[in-house]
Formats: sequence, C-alpha cells, structure tokens
Amino acid sequence: MEEQFLIDFGDDVTPQSDLFKEGIIDSFGYVQLMSFLKKEFSLEIESAEFLLEVPASLEAIDRFVADRMDRSGTPGGAPCAE
Repeated sequence: MEEQFLIDFGDDVTPQSDLFKEGIIDSFGYVQLMSFLKKEFSLEIESAEFLLEVPASLEAIDRFVADRMDRSGTPGGAPCAE
C-alpha cells in the first residue's frame, strides 16, 4: 500500500491504527484503495458492500481481503499488512 499510494506509514502506525483518524486516508483515498484491492486481488466488491463495511486499519483490510478471497475461492496470498 505504501508503494501504490506513495504513503510512508512510519513507526507510529500499527496494523490496528485507524487510517482515517491518523490522517493517512480520506474518503477519496478509500475509494482508490477499494479499486486497488479489487484489481490486485481479483475481488468482486459491490459499491454498497464497501460502504457498509469500512475496513479502517491494515488489520481490518487484511481480514476484508481474506474474507472476500475465501468467499470467491480465490487462492490466498500474502497479507497486505505484513
């Protein structure tokens, strides 16, 4: 994510940090993030779905991607927060 969005998380951002509260991501960045995840992991994510369940931390994003991959039967990959 740091490479894709040109962000340096730094040492103070943990996998549990809320990316919105930390000022790392905003609503426009969130839409870009969802588009990136759809493309990168070949996920089917409906617009209403990612508006209802907003993964706000790296840990939550990992769970979101893993859950969608499990549902679709897509082979797993490395978690994005590692």
